[in-house]
Amino acid sequence: MLIAFAGLPSSGKSSTAKALARLMEVEVHLEPEESAWPDLVRERETSGAFTALSWFRTVRVPQLFKADATRKTNKTAIIDSYYDVLIARYLGDNAFEWLVSRQDPYFPAARAMVDADWETLPKADVIVFLSLDEATWTEFMSRRDRDFDRNAELNKHFEMQEKMLQACKAAEQAHGSSLIVVNQASSTPEDTARRVAVAIGVEL
Repeated sequence: MLIAFAGLPSSGKSSTAKALARLMEVEVHLEPEESAWPDLVRERETSGAFTALSWFRTVRVPQLFKADATRKTNKTAIIDSYYDVLIARYLGDNAFEWLVSRQDPYFPAARAMVDADWETLPKADVIVFLSLDEATWTEFMSRRDRDFDRNAELNKHFEMQEKMLQACKAAEQAHGSSLIVVNQASSTPEDTARRVAVAIGVEL
C-alpha cells in the first residue's frame, strides 16, 4: 500500500507521516527540511519560480517511485508530499500565483510538466488530506517559522486548502485512490497519526 499525505504547507504532513510510519512500522519518505534547500530555492526572485519548483520535483518524484517499488513487494510505504501528482489540478489558479505565475515565461513548460505527471507518476492507494481551520494553520505556520513561507506570504492564501482538497477529490475519481480527510488540530503528531490509522483501518 502507498499512503500519501496532502494539505496546506505547515499542516503537519511530515510530522504526521513520520509518526504514522513509526506506528505502522513501515518506511517513510520525507521532503527535505528548509535547512537542506539549495540557494536556488531561497533566491526564487533570481533563479525563477520554475527552477525552484523543478528542484522540489527532482527530490519528491524519486521518493514516489521508491515508495511505489516498496508497494510492489506487498509492503506499505508512506510519503509526506503528493504535490507532484496533485499540482496539475491547481497550477495557474489565482491562489497559487506565488508558485508559478501565469505571466512567467516558463509557465507553459510548468503546465506541460504537471499535466504529464498527473498522467504518468505512480498513484497513491490512500491520500490523507490534513484539513485545518485558518487559526490553527496560522498557529502551525508561526511554530514552523520558515523563511520561505514568509517571503511567499503564504498566510494570505488560506483559500489554497479548498483547491488542494478539490485536487485530491479529482485524483480519487481519476486514479482510483481512496481519499481520507482528517481534521487537523493543535495536537501531537502521534495523536493525529492514530486518527489517520483508524481512518485507514489499521488495527492498533
